[in-house]
Amino acid sequence: MSTSFLLSAPARRRQRRARAFTLVELIVALAAGLSVAAAAFLLAKGATRSFQEEARLSSAHLSATLGLGRIAADLQRAGLLSTPNAQKDPAICGAPLTWPEGMRRLAGVTVRRQGSVIDHAGELDQSLANGFRPDSIVIGGSSGAADQFPVRLIQQGAGGGHDVYLQITGSGAMQRALARGGVDALPGLFRAGRILRIVMPGQTRYLYGVIAGVDVAGDPPLEVVVHLAPSPPLPLKGDAQCGLGLGANVGGLAAPVSRVRYDIRRLLGHDRYGDLVAPISPAVTGDEGRTELVRVELDADNNEIPETLELVAEYAVDLKIGVSVATAVNNPAVDPVVTRHPIALPDDPAVYNHAAEVTDGGTPERIRAVSVRLTTRARAPDRGGDLGKAPDGRKRRFLVPGLVPGVNDDNDDPPPGAPPLYARLRTLYLDVALPNQAGVNSW
Repeated sequence: MSTSFLLSAPARRRQRRARAFTLVELIVALAAGLSVAAAAFLLAKGATRSFQEEARLSSAHLSATLGLGRIAADLQRAGLLSTPNAQKDPAICGAPLTWPEGMRRLAGVTVRRQGSVIDHAGELDQSLANGFRPDSIVIGGSSGAADQFPVRLIQQGAGGGHDVYLQITGSGAMQRALARGGVDALPGLFRAGRILRIVMPGQTRYLYGVIAGVDVAGDPPLEVVVHLAPSPPLPLKGDAQCGLGLGANVGGLAAPVSRVRYDIRRLLGHDRYGDLVAPISPAVTGDEGRTELVRVELDADNNEIPETLELVAEYAVDLKIGVSVATAVNNPAVDPVVTRHPIALPDDPAVYNHAAEVTDGGTPERIRAVSVRLTTRARAPDRGGDLGKAPDGRKRRFLVPGLVPGVNDDNDDPPPGAPPLYARLRTLYLDVALPNQAGVNSW
């Protein structure tokens, strides 16, 4: 006989009540559980939001780091196998004044004050609203390869220019170029529109021509021919004792020279990068006005080569340049004095005078180092107030204008209850020495 059968009816009812919860207890437990769940949700939501904000800031920091690294790589080759100043260089054979526009401007470094704003008017509304007026910089040198390619011969071309036959066998420069990218890399290295510098055997002055194209026969190549445009013509050897002879010219060294520009612009709708920068939630992020740091190569006529455009740093909003300049010294026994012209607020005119276009009287051959300040912003605003500027003009937060009516620049105060309108910034600095210009003191 079971124990439960022996219990009286009241005892059995008490036992059943002991095993259950009352309605009041269930309501209290449910309320407590909901409170705990709500608190956990709020904590998780805050942690997620904080994580997203820090991830966006980390992305901005990485973007600025990559952008500065790209600029530094080109600056270290400024003037390499080229000239610091095409208008003054005594080692140039020929008449630079007759060259195409881009060739005439060939220099190691050229800086244009507020050049990004001037060249891309109407695209930098967000930067201007925050008091940023980004510069632009053009760097000239052998950025594609740090090699001189042995020349087998140079002869008159069918189109009126010259054909430069490069040596294949026994050419370390050619073998290194092929090892980096194979035969397919040669058209990019000797890209049409670039400049070719040539030094002939026994000569100390350099010839400059414009690359019109390159023909590569065989794989591995049996023949590489660089075609030079008829204008400007390669100078003929005369009283100056530099230039080409009347027949086939055997031997010499050739190096491709490029000019690349860095500036800040908008890429919305760009053929290659349009999808990458397309706005996702512009009412929150202001992405329709975002800008990027761009690198693009210039041809001998000073026009951009569209296929060379690269997006170097996303959400870039400012680019400023400073320079360190050596005094002109005619006595080789006297060391020049180097004066630093840092990035400052307001802009230091000396920076832009020394680094001006050589066709406008700039003296970039005296620049010994370049200072770069690059600023990127987080993708979305996450702060409610501004923190002002540092003494050199560096802002600490970036207003995304237009998200709230009436708040269009950093002089406007957000109204009470406005959502976050300020994105955090990452500003990085870099100083780069120009080793290829170290010995130029007396031009």
